[in-house]
Amino acid sequence: MTLVSRVGNLLWGTPVYDLGNRAFETAVEVYLRTQPKYTLSCGETTAIFFPRTFVEWNNLKHRIWDEADVLTHLLSNVRADDVFYDIGANMGIYACLVGVRQPDATIVGFEPYPPNVESLRKNLAANGIDAIVIEQPLSDASSNEAFFVYDTLDAGAQHGSLDTDYPTGDPLVSFTVETVTGDELVASERIPAPTVLKVDVQGSGLAVLDGLESTLLADECRLVYVEAHDNRKQLEDRLASLGYETSLLTVDRAQKDPTIVGVRNEQPTSPN
Repeated sequence: MTLVSRVGNLLWGTPVYDLGNRAFETAVEVYLRTQPKYTLSCGETTAIFFPRTFVEWNNLKHRIWDEADVLTHLLSNVRADDVFYDIGANMGIYACLVGVRQPDATIVGFEPYPPNVESLRKNLAANGIDAIVIEQPLSDASSNEAFFVYDTLDAGAQHGSLDTDYPTGDPLVSFTVETVTGDELVASERIPAPTVLKVDVQGSGLAVLDGLESTLLADECRLVYVEAHDNRKQLEDRLASLGYETSLLTVDRAQKDPTIVGVRNEQPTSPN
């Protein structure tokens, strides 16, 4: 957790926080009108981004570093021949860094919220990554469902989901989406089967795994990262039932569950 995040947590809910936050956001939004290029480095891997909103800028400047252990672990283990699924890709931080780290890897980004999709495509292109972008949310069945967005409507919104249990507060907006299972996408050859996955879907992770059951059972799929949202035990049990040994990586965010790492068949997770 960055120093700014720690100070923000201490002042959260106070008049000082509200006043300072409004002034800070206004200053950043003025800066973003210049369409600045933001360079993000993790170890030896560097990608470029073009944040359009304060939320996106904050994701790059502060929020992603709460997940430093996860990002570092992933970039240390991804291989040139991998097919990487970024499920809940948002503005593409993980997808872009993996694509830069391994230019020969295949990148598939899943993002259903239209403002985020626009940023995802822009950032992938800026890094020269010819990725596949799926604008449907993954679930355990194909159907028409309500997708809810919480906290902010801006590009970079982190709290959008099919789930209504984990998110707090009332949704700002909802719209109908056509869900699809990962197994269906793979079987129809719309996308190649994954070898590495990152899943961050605000509480509906179990449904995503259920809809990928056949794909996750394949020997080729070796590594799964799932961000838990008050459902850690269920996710660990599900991964175990699919043949994965699990461990945990810390997410340095207040009251936040760790990310679960599932490794297939005791394969070593070390760089190649």
